Amino acid sequence: MSNVAVARNETELAGIPVIDFESFVAGGGADRRSAAAEIGAACENVGFFYIRNHGVPAAAIERMFGQARAFFALPMERKLAIPATREHYRGYVASRALGKGRYGKPDLFEGFKMQLDLGPDDPDVKAGKPLHLPNKWPAGMPAFQAACNAYWDEMIVLTGRLLRAFAMALGEPEERFLPYFRKPLAQLSLLHYIPEPEDAIEARLGINPHRDTGAFTILTQDDTGGLEVVRRGGGWIPAPSIPGAYLINIGNMMQRWTNDRFVSTPHRVINPARQDRMSIPFFANADFDAVVECLPSCCGPDNPPRYPPTDVGQFMYEEFSRNWD
Repeated sequence: MSNVAVARNETELAGIPVIDFESFVAGGGADRRSAAAEIGAACENVGFFYIRNHGVPAAAIERMFGQARAFFALPMERKLAIPATREHYRGYVASRALGKGRYGKPDLFEGFKMQLDLGPDDPDVKAGKPLHLPNKWPAGMPAFQAACNAYWDEMIVLTGRLLRAFAMALGEPEERFLPYFRKPLAQLSLLHYIPEPEDAIEARLGINPHRDTGAFTILTQDDTGGLEVVRRGGGWIPAPSIPGAYLINIGNMMQRWTNDRFVSTPHRVINPARQDRMSIPFFANADFDAVVECLPSCCGPDNPPRYPPTDVGQFMYEEFSRNWD
């Protein structure tokens, strides 16, 4: 049995479905509805699912991993020359800078963060809105910047396709979410988990148990392992890499949008003791000025909205600020 088949069987047994996304992207009406229904069931029951045949070229993913490794191999002083800060959350994040979860431990990864760069003449930039400052790039690495920008473009296309699938799964017009993602606060993160000494599991949390903040996350990861997801009923299950597949998970904003119909599931990363780990999540967040309210298909006389209207910009700014140690 191939490694792909083994990974698929293990994740399906653990409760994380693997969905062929090509039938939604390129199929006819019935095929698209069937794929959307699969995605909707996964979002309601697990909050995580894999997609295969997603349309992102393997070469673009491999290039992004290669450039991420080149960036993290830089001397520390070069990485620290472009620090991400509470007020300007783009650039390099040093290990132990973020997070203090239930175990009181910081997150044990180093990272690079980028978002949509609108330019100095954009009205939102001129207005001084939070989270609209420019990206920070390492000096002397034009290939790194080019790879990040190209991968960002791929993620924007895939985000639009997933938004259409989510809307269809919810019984909403297919374009329902698209107007909320015209100038998104999406974030591309490159994460490097540094090997930690063998110790109690709580001392090796690469990322503390948490739920993602935005609408959803598109993740590609190496084959090291370490990502774990809460199983309904209790306990943690692994969410390993499946070659050629993305792992998608629902975030808090989409849970609010759907009145808890789509679930934002806690997850964590356990650092490998003697091996580097690399992952590349893309956090699909709506526009700064968007207001998220319960969808018509997700509420009714017997199911009133559970959340007040949410100002996306303020919500995301508070969440980003809260992360800092």
